[in-house]
Amino acid sequence: MDEKGTFEIIVPINWKYSLQKEKVHTFQDYEIWKSDTFQLSITNLETTEDENNFNFFLDSFGKIEKGKIDCYKLPDNIGKEFSIKSWVKRFDKKVALFTLTFSNKTDKTLDGLSIKKKVKIVKSIIESFKLIEESKSETELKYYRFKMFLHGIGATMDMLNNAVEHGAFIEATCIIANQIDALLRTGIILKQQILNRNSEIESEWIYQGIKDKKKSEKDIYRKSKELGIIDDVAHNELQSLYDDRNRVIHRFIISEITLAEVEEIAYSYYKQQEKINQIIYALESEQIKLNIGMTRTGTGTPEENNEILAQIKDKLAKLNYFDRKNKII
Repeated sequence: MDEKGTFEIIVPINWKYSLQKEKVHTFQDYEIWKSDTFQLSITNLETTEDENNFNFFLDSFGKIEKGKIDCYKLPDNIGKEFSIKSWVKRFDKKVALFTLTFSNKTDKTLDGLSIKKKVKIVKSIIESFKLIEESKSETELKYYRFKMFLHGIGATMDMLNNAVEHGAFIEATCIIANQIDALLRTGIILKQQILNRNSEIESEWIYQGIKDKKKSEKDIYRKSKELGIIDDVAHNELQSLYDDRNRVIHRFIISEITLAEVEEIAYSYYKQQEKINQIIYALESEQIKLNIGMTRTGTGTPEENNEILAQIKDKLAKLNYFDRKNKII
């Protein structure tokens, strides 16, 4: 989903995204399609003249292609170095233009097998395209960002298991600190839902765009304390761990800190994470008891109603390494 909640589209996970000229959404493969580019732009048909001109253009040049989304295939633009394949689809007063730009040096003919494969991928992407109604954009964007927030937690869990398994405790320290930050952000949302008696997910706690005001870890600790999610003791412990984490990152080479100490810091972070996890459980239980917030029971099954928080808890599950360490200690 784009920054404004205008549309949704499913692209390969290894594609990078950028916005050109504030309106051209651009995707490029990190490795395979190094010189190839997929782009889409959305134009408004403001006047009757705009609509007539667009219809004339399609009648003159377009060839309809059937699929999950029927669209028009435009003539190929063949250049000396690069060529372009284009598709266009109208949605009431809006028009979406999709283009694939590829190098002629790699593919000497437009009918080459690799081009066919790329076109097949592009067609599947176009079929996934969904234009979002303006009245629903804000809500859709909030829930999309929260879903991405959960996916981020899931990614860190996989990374953390790998780091601990290989004894990479500098990485483990950073990841657990990140997860504690995510847990407290979740706690802030839960607590504010209870206080405000609603199910709103405030994006400022789960998403930070390039131009958004920064919310640091210390800001999260401060807000959590202000809302009563953590007490003075937990706040001070987190501040101390924050300082230790900075020693790990910035002073490993220029101070006396050792890898053995880094391991202990990672373990201390883990124990703190366990405490905060219990706080999140308590907030969830309070929401259920009060029938307020995103764990509020409704017409669905309990499993469906609690799916979001269940994902968080599952992805922040205990690590076997630290369980064994705890038994040894």
